[in-house]
Amino acid sequence: MLPQKVITKKQKKQNFRKNIIAFVIFAGLIIFLAILLCLAFFQKPPKFYNPLSKDQISTGSQIQKMLVEKKIDFESVVTLKDLTYKIVIDKNSEVIIDPKKDIETQLSSLQVILSALKIEGKMFKRLDFRYRKPVILY
Repeated sequence: MLPQKVITKKQKKQNFRKNIIAFVIFAGLIIFLAILLCLAFFQKPPKFYNPLSKDQISTGSQIQKMLVEKKIDFESVVTLKDLTYKIVIDKNSEVIIDPKKDIETQLSSLQVILSALKIEGKMFKRLDFRYRKPVILY
């Protein structure tokens, strides 16, 4: 027979402390993983914000309606690759509208510019509203 090892009170205390520390570390790890899983599964999807406000997002048909309301004659409204709108006034004249700015204001400016140019007897080739001040090419 093998002799049995005698464990003292001091060794029992040390073993008990080691077991408690191991249990606390293990429980902490389990809680940490549970929190990570909860965050991963129950997290709301990220919000993506459109740089354009909802009232400024317009389609070509809405711009056409605004043009008709303002009594501006036009041939067509086309969406360009950079998401701006090109309004063809006649064969030689086009207007570029920036959807990031207030479309109503741009069309009001177009109306004023067209009436002023009609009085002067001139017509532009291109009118661009993408910049701070409208750019007119004759």
